[in-house]
Amino acid sequence: MAKTFVKTLSIIFLALGIIGFVFPMESIFHLTPVHNIVHLASGIVGLIMSSSEAKAVLFSKVFGLVYLLVGILGLFTHEFMGIMFLVADNILHFIIAFASLYVGFIYGASKSSNRTVSQ
Repeated sequence: MAKTFVKTLSIIFLALGIIGFVFPMESIFHLTPVHNIVHLASGIVGLIMSSSEAKAVLFSKVFGLVYLLVGILGLFTHEFMGIMFLVADNILHFIIAFASLYVGFIYGASKSSNRTVSQ
């Protein structure tokens, strides 16, 4: 499941990064060039890490923690290093963070304990 989650999330991030450069959005989500680069980098790293379940679980943990910090940062500032944080961005960052943390820590831990019990 972690591989599928990370691969799907990565494809979405790659698409957002590309779409953000082609059709700059300044409505609900304010996507700046820096924001688009972050999306592209996240998508590329995610695709690389989706090659195995263990790497996907690790990516989900790290990615979830980073996006949780980004969500918290967005509560206190509206701009950081060229990235704009609007309310919709913050909500989306928290949703991505919690989904990634679930896959990384809860689902990843349950799969790990199932392997230990069955051996």
